Amino acid sequence: MTTLLTDSIRRVRNMFAALACAVLAGLIALPAQAVIGAHDNVPAATLLLPYFELDLNDGNGPQTSIRLSNSSATAILANVTLWTDWGIPTKSFLIYLVGYDTSEIDLRLVFKGHLPRTASAGQDPTDKISPKGPLSQDINFASCSGILPYTTLLPAAEVSALRNAHTGLASATFGGSCGGKNYGDGLARGYVTIDTVNNCTLRNPSIAGYFGAGGSGDATNQNVMTASVTTINRVQNSATTDPLVHIEASFNNPITSTSGQPTFYGRLVANTAVDNREPAGTVWNARYLTGGLFTGGTSIIAWQDPGQVVTPVACGNTAAPFPLSLGQVVAFDEQEHVAVSPTSSLPPIPSGGATSFPVVAQRVASASLSPFSFGHLLLNFNQYTGNAVTTRRQSVVGVQHDASGRFSASTGAVRLFSADQAPSNQMFLFQ
Repeated sequence: MTTLLTDSIRRVRNMFAALACAVLAGLIALPAQAVIGAHDNVPAATLLLPYFELDLNDGNGPQTSIRLSNSSATAILANVTLWTDWGIPTKSFLIYLVGYDTSEIDLRLVFKGHLPRTASAGQDPTDKISPKGPLSQDINFASCSGILPYTTLLPAAEVSALRNAHTGLASATFGGSCGGKNYGDGLARGYVTIDTVNNCTLRNPSIAGYFGAGGSGDATNQNVMTASVTTINRVQNSATTDPLVHIEASFNNPITSTSGQPTFYGRLVANTAVDNREPAGTVWNARYLTGGLFTGGTSIIAWQDPGQVVTPVACGNTAAPFPLSLGQVVAFDEQEHVAVSPTSSLPPIPSGGATSFPVVAQRVASASLSPFSFGHLLLNFNQYTGNAVTTRRQSVVGVQHDASGRFSASTGAVRLFSADQAPSNQMFLFQ
């Protein structure tokens, strides 16, 4: 009897174990569930690298490389656009990806005139440039004939103009004007966007025709791209890898298709939502460490939407609408002590305290934002009149911790509010 009972218990236990394994296998097999409006890393139609730094004079200084992947079997085209830290486009180029393909975008090489070499089936009949695997589609984009593959270096004059544009110097790209902040340190700065497109377009997101109602423009709503970025600084003995910001697109979701509501490229499409891209965040929580192992402190990496089309200006001047103002900064230490800027009134922050993040893309030391060594920051990028939100300013925040030449680490900030949330829901204020 005891043996029979034991065998019965064992069979029941094994049955439940097998059932649990089947359930788990089913869960694992499920694809990531995309939610429009969520800050999630899922295949997307647009990718954002919020900020990059490149040392143009020292190969051991800061360098940035993007690893772009196609998560689908369908071959795609991607348009890569470089923007200055004022949010002005400088250079666009195309990457063809067969199904499940991966391509590297080494910005160090791009700023030397080397563009990634890819080609669709029509320009690569022997399948040597963009080889395909057994599960990968490889098709011809006829519009890429004469464009892909990139076979020669960019002209020296174009490379010089590109480098000047991203270091805040007079650039032929801007007709001799300036389109970014000049820090005087030889570092090229800016950000990168990558969009799925349906042809080898020569346009970028700022040019009419790039987006079109119902998909009639160059850009598509193929939510299939993923990417990561690796930043290396050999002088500082540091390297970090993070996912790019994945921005999904949809023709019919109210968040991405309602004219007048914020979308990612809204400032470039007269807020018509024709870009169909989900908006970014507005208020963020970021951890900071200044001391202990991280003797080099914490850097806050921030991208924010300037809210309007920005144009180059005569060098020595500052383009409108800069410097950008910040709604509010709240710093907590690890014993919940708090420092609020401003301390005696609701936003906006008085002149002088408002410009912690003055441009579109930047790196800011947390020590300039908090009197404490350890804790967390609440960064509110919204714009206010009195105590009312007048502009929901899209933003993205990341965090990098530095151990003064020994190692580094990066962590994501937490998004507390999104630009698609109504202004009345965004009153995350302290006095």
